[in-house]
Amino acid sequence: MIRRLAGALLLILTGAGPAASHDPHLLPEAPRYARNARNATCAEARVWAPRRRPGTHPLDDRISPNPALSPMSQGESAICFAYATADMISQRVGVTVSALDVATRYYFADPAGLARHRDRALRRFLAARPDWADDIAESRNDTEASRERNPLRKPYFDKLEDGQEAAAALLYNLGGLCPDRDLPSYDGYGQHLRILGALRWRSRMAAPKICWRSLGGTVAKLRDPATDAFNAGWIAHVEGRCRRRPLPVPLLPVAEAIADNQLDFMERAQRGDPALAAGSDRLMAMIDYALDRGRLPVVGYSWYVLEARDPKDPDLAADHSSPIIARRRAGGRCQYHLQDNTGEYCARMRPGIRERCALGRVWLDEAELRGSLYSVIYLR
Repeated sequence: MIRRLAGALLLILTGAGPAASHDPHLLPEAPRYARNARNATCAEARVWAPRRRPGTHPLDDRISPNPALSPMSQGESAICFAYATADMISQRVGVTVSALDVATRYYFADPAGLARHRDRALRRFLAARPDWADDIAESRNDTEASRERNPLRKPYFDKLEDGQEAAAALLYNLGGLCPDRDLPSYDGYGQHLRILGALRWRSRMAAPKICWRSLGGTVAKLRDPATDAFNAGWIAHVEGRCRRRPLPVPLLPVAEAIADNQLDFMERAQRGDPALAAGSDRLMAMIDYALDRGRLPVVGYSWYVLEARDPKDPDLAADHSSPIIARRRAGGRCQYHLQDNTGEYCARMRPGIRERCALGRVWLDEAELRGSLYSVIYLR
């Protein structure tokens, strides 16, 4: 009995194992956040960190870092929001879900299905937010399409960039969850290049007819005669691969931001906005609150905290999204364990940061995290 308990404790502390059991309880909708005595002393806290199932990457044990030991990598994709949201959902439901399925649902699912959902807690959540459908549409309309091999910036699924975690989590209440082993997401689109190439050829050469309902729930910005057949084909591929399971709990996001994005945060900091410090305190309290209650908080911050900006890089802000999986006190400072999903090597990170990095997970001092932190989200 003692041996079994010790083994279970090891799984919790290390994040090993295929899944963790979900907590059936919902946290309060509007709690009082405070840096209480427990958090002020930076008491140790850790939650189960989602991990890809071994054997779902074709190069397991042949590439470094080992995919089975590392966080999910977004590869060359620009959808960090989907990977962070997938981690957050996985921790909440106890199953590692596919980040590519999260992204597909975010861009193309019909939000009208949420209003018809059978879960009472979800319906109460929506009733308290009468603008929820407009918020989802607005977040989708902020989507950009990469120009890489796509000079006209057409909205092909694998060219879409950016998204919002709260909307992605809310839309994932639709249709059931897709385990990552069914639709592997390690390395972004890397394991799906053959089907993506075939869909691109078919959409250009064969011009297949599609049912208008297959994309009827998204916004006009993500519709185009050149890409509709491609995107509908990808959705059909996803549904064919995913052996969906019902969600054990509704996904009810709690989110707060003190800036619209990293550039807005930088501008406000440069102006010396006095509200920024108070807002930062509240965001840190939200992170502590989530960790102390067994939830995985996801933060919006700047990638340049981890790696220095290349002077030739036109991106001055480098918005990024990652979950926080633990908290500890080390060297007299409070530190937070950030799980990066870019697949970047620790050796390329800033001096002082790289020494606190292992397999894509980085311990950041509280001051380092605060330096660019502008949003937090967790699931009730």
